[in-house]
Amino acid sequence: MVISLSSCKKYLNVVPDNIATIDNAFTLRNQAEKYLFTCYSFLPRLGDIENPTFMGSGEMVTPNPGISPMDGYQNIIDLAYGGQNGVLPIGNTWDGENGARSYYIAIRHCNIFLENIVKVPDIQTSERNKWIAEVKFLKAYYHFSLLKMYGPIPVIRKNLPISASVEEVRVKREPVDSVVNYVVQTLDEAIPDLPLEISNQAKELGRVTKPIALAIKAQTLVLAASPLFNGNSDYANFKNKDGQALLNPTVDNIKWKKAADACKAAIDACHEASNAIHYFEKPFNMGAISDATTYCMNVRSTITEEWNNETIWGFSNSKGSTGNLQNMCTPRNDVQQTSGALLAASINAAEMFYTRNGVPIDEDKNWDYAGRFTKLKTIPQSESSLLNPNYITASFNMDREYRFYADLAFDRSSLFGFGRTDETNLLYINTIWGQSNSTGTNSRFSCTGYWPKKLINYKNSGSSGNYNIVSYVWPAIRLASLYLLYAEALNEAEGPSVEAYKYIDLVRLRAGLKGVIESWATYAKNPSKPSTKEGFRSIVHQETMIELMFEGENYWNVRRWKNLDIMNRPIKGWDVFQTTTENFYRLKTIFTPNYSYRDFLFPIKEYDLSVNPNLVQNPKW
Repeated sequence: MVISLSSCKKYLNVVPDNIATIDNAFTLRNQAEKYLFTCYSFLPRLGDIENPTFMGSGEMVTPNPGISPMDGYQNIIDLAYGGQNGVLPIGNTWDGENGARSYYIAIRHCNIFLENIVKVPDIQTSERNKWIAEVKFLKAYYHFSLLKMYGPIPVIRKNLPISASVEEVRVKREPVDSVVNYVVQTLDEAIPDLPLEISNQAKELGRVTKPIALAIKAQTLVLAASPLFNGNSDYANFKNKDGQALLNPTVDNIKWKKAADACKAAIDACHEASNAIHYFEKPFNMGAISDATTYCMNVRSTITEEWNNETIWGFSNSKGSTGNLQNMCTPRNDVQQTSGALLAASINAAEMFYTRNGVPIDEDKNWDYAGRFTKLKTIPQSESSLLNPNYITASFNMDREYRFYADLAFDRSSLFGFGRTDETNLLYINTIWGQSNSTGTNSRFSCTGYWPKKLINYKNSGSSGNYNIVSYVWPAIRLASLYLLYAEALNEAEGPSVEAYKYIDLVRLRAGLKGVIESWATYAKNPSKPSTKEGFRSIVHQETMIELMFEGENYWNVRRWKNLDIMNRPIKGWDVFQTTTENFYRLKTIFTPNYSYRDFLFPIKEYDLSVNPNLVQNPKW
């Protein structure tokens, strides 16, 4: 990051330049509003295929980059295949390089706004206060985002004057607890002047509200309470050069109580603002659909129906990007259709989903876990809403919960939409060699045999040589994710409770599942699992990963949980180059990740460390 002093040229950008331009930006309300939008402009494009979290958690994968790279997306492929490094870090939001914009430059703009907004003459006090609150929120959000990526970071409370010395500009990292306290304090300052809801929806949807700020506060405190930052002995020697410890190695369970309280406050504000768990509303011109299709569409429309009542914060900056994302997630109907089709869902992701009984596949006493990959079954007519009847599929694909079929497209699965919503004439996927969606007919295919259908808008349409995509605003925060955070925090703070069961069950209900207690008592090998803190923790973690599958959030979840087991599982798929069903359904390893605890945090660019001797690198980088 560059500042205007030539002697300090490569230090963290906390000194504003272009002073004359800045003064001009705050002479009138309209000019100041443009600067407000500049502060917003650094928000990440979470719905962009270049979002590193999509492929960094083992949920999605593309063919080996040496064989079939996705042009222009090499960074995210390299990250998934172990290419992160300290020389030119991928997704470098510290400096704003290699597929990312700098959050520190964003923070600098926020500070400039806060220092100068008082100069604007033609603005009402109430609007000025609202804008100040929005920018304070954004400043807190950018610090929070850096915290997620790097852990302890320099906190930029205000910009340094143009006369700042070199030593003043050489900022150092602050302990995680200090960063968390700053983020929470800044959010608390912003919340009173933020609106409960956006009144001018035609112009301001996506702007910050009270529920959004409370949700980010909840996320911040959950992160602070989680094993990555709460008593992590791996970081016991993680210190600044002056000996200051950057992370407390002692577990503090009070942090979970604070997190639970923050989650509940956010949920209450969301309810007051009329947020609710979203259910699909069938258009008047659509014929009757089955319960199975309804449950699947509950899930898909939660993502693709923009501004639905579950969306707490939507990112309009990703609307164009979601078109490209969908393109890469969609299997081709024939060789001429133009969809990219290269972004595959892993079998690792598919394994995560429950059986139809609402319990994990290895815990259901009635489901053939041992034969899941080796046995084939004929699809019965009763499954026609989900699967193409009378054809053969792997036992693995049978009798799964509805989110499995909502989230995944695969051989013989239905693809509701694309102009075909009559359940007597559904579109089915065919991926065996030589068929319409297979490796044998085009160079764009799934290397695992699965695609992330959840991200595909059912309103899309396609034909030979044409794919018409209906893009959507990316749901950055959903009410369901807040419910699951609350259930997790309650359990960690005080163990399983009626309140925790209530909120996880509300998420399960939308997917057609019974409550946790009833499901485990009726179908699980260990019926008492939900009654213990450790057992319910496992349940909440898996429920979270299922519900947020393919949304990028699980990248952060597995890291804050310190779950190297999930991160390092071999990425698997079917043998998609085979010409018969029997040979197609053979398990293959696509690649094996090699993560270690260093990968819980991003590296700081080595050049930054060389020009600022007060900075220390993240452990093992």
